[in-house]
Amino acid sequence: MHVKNESKTSKKVKVTLSNRKPWGRLDDGTKEKIVSEVRSGLLSKRAAGRKYGLPKSTIGNWLDKNNLAILLSPDTSNGLVEMSESQEAKLLKKKIDELNRALANAQLKNIALETMIEVAERELKIKIRKKRGTKQS
Repeated sequence: MHVKNESKTSKKVKVTLSNRKPWGRLDDGTKEKIVSEVRSGLLSKRAAGRKYGLPKSTIGNWLDKNNLAILLSPDTSNGLVEMSESQEAKLLKKKIDELNRALANAQLKNIALETMIEVAERELKIKIRKKRGTKQS
């Protein structure tokens, strides 16, 4: 019986975020890049997790550790990442969209509560709203 000797000269594959094993460690530079993207607002934790193939809880842990390191380090500046004008504009547009969504949700909630009060007053035949001119006791 003849056994072939396989050569052990297989090519070494560079480990990247897309092909690494789940338990593989990332270098500190990559972690800092991911944390800075999340901190600057360019990516959310979830979006960064999808982009880099990581759980958002891991990215959250890195953010917590990074925040602690910034607080404990005496020679830190603001820790802000330099942004180009287009990145800053993109970030501001994203923030405006978030605020508009929050305002729309608050307005819908207000309308729903007003409707609920009106229905309760009509169905239960009691006044729920406070009269404007009454004194507080």
